[in-house]
Amino acid sequence: MFRLDDLIRWSGASPEGPLPDSFPSLSTDTRDLPPGCLFLALRGENFDGHDFAAKAVEAGAGGVVAERGAALPPGLPALRVGDTARALRDLAAGWRAKVDPFVLGVTGSVGKTTTKELAAQLLGALGPVARTRGNWNNALGLPKSILAMPESARYAVLECGTNHPGEIAPLAALMRPDAAVLTNVGPVHIGNFGSEESIADEKAELLRAVPPEGFCVLDATNRHFAYLRAQPRCRVVSVSADPATPADYAAVSADPATGAFEAREAATGEVRALRAPQPGAHQIGNALLALAAARALGAGWEDIAERLAAAPGAKMRWERLERGGVSWINDAYNANPVSMEKALETFAATPCAGRRVAVLGDMGELGEAEEALHRRVGRAAAAAAPDALLCVGPRAAWIADEAVRAGLAAVRVHRAPDAPAARAALAVLARPGDLVLVKASRSMALERAIPG
Repeated sequence: MFRLDDLIRWSGASPEGPLPDSFPSLSTDTRDLPPGCLFLALRGENFDGHDFAAKAVEAGAGGVVAERGAALPPGLPALRVGDTARALRDLAAGWRAKVDPFVLGVTGSVGKTTTKELAAQLLGALGPVARTRGNWNNALGLPKSILAMPESARYAVLECGTNHPGEIAPLAALMRPDAAVLTNVGPVHIGNFGSEESIADEKAELLRAVPPEGFCVLDATNRHFAYLRAQPRCRVVSVSADPATPADYAAVSADPATGAFEAREAATGEVRALRAPQPGAHQIGNALLALAAARALGAGWEDIAERLAAAPGAKMRWERLERGGVSWINDAYNANPVSMEKALETFAATPCAGRRVAVLGDMGELGEAEEALHRRVGRAAAAAAPDALLCVGPRAAWIADEAVRAGLAAVRVHRAPDAPAARAALAVLARPGDLVLVKASRSMALERAIPG
């Protein structure tokens, strides 16, 4: 419950009208208004939440947070603030301080949402855990995730993302992490950063925000590891899915096709047999990051093994579906060059009764490097040697061209302009017994190519 006096103190709001003493929740969307909630009227480029304030109260909201000067119906219960976006952050900061959980921050170019979910799953062995909802990891999503924390939470696993320089530092200041996990650094959103080194420096803002008594978990196999490990003021815990790279937690053996692996803890010499909830060497790496954080906080191996194996999968992230005798891997939530390569590598090792069909679409926000990076994925597609490759979108044409140049038979390579056309092509191309991988950037909405 959010107490009215706390809300006023945190945001500096001026109360108007018949406000209740407390609110059970806060919402910024009139399509999702729990009874009695506080509706916060945000402004955007194409909308103004103040236009829906009266509707929110009619729908059951107990009051609204509105900007001073914004027109509201007389008598509407309101908390008036100078700027509602700022008020959202102020309220989140107040609630984070009041709940005061141990906060584990997660960022990285690839795998941060999966790692966040795995870490929350493992920390559940130690007490109640709150986590970022979905991928609410930006300037609006993070404060909403913090405000969604129950007051009983002892731990919070919070994700922060960026697609432009300067975004991580204010998110880290709001989050106030007690510890952090940085999954990796790669050419994601590189069109907005110019170089991987700039991306690494941006991601490192989360590491720099961890206090000296905390810890940071880093992937020792990432080429930016040496730079990243020098950034925090606290101890660094390293992980490695490559047996040749020493680390505090290393996979000494692994079966990427099943997700089974053995993790060695350097401090004790213990080796434990574990299984990641999804296949792939990259998923084993995500599991190592999560378990390293859990071990640093005192989780036992038996709890880790049990909870890791039982971790639920995320929607549209290597989600297995059966349609008309065809096995579909819906990995269409998002894509970048690194995740494309990892997905193709895992796809090639996944058993199937029939043929393998890879459906790959455009990747966004790659700037001047977009052709080179799409062609890099084309070479990875050729190395994976699918029985058929369907490339969707104008940029994916570079994937198709490079796959043929790298040795994939031209007769195996097909093209489609968009997701609906890909769906029509797959109605002919995919046969019962086949395994089909579908992956592209979110803007492609390539899941539409999968039969309903």
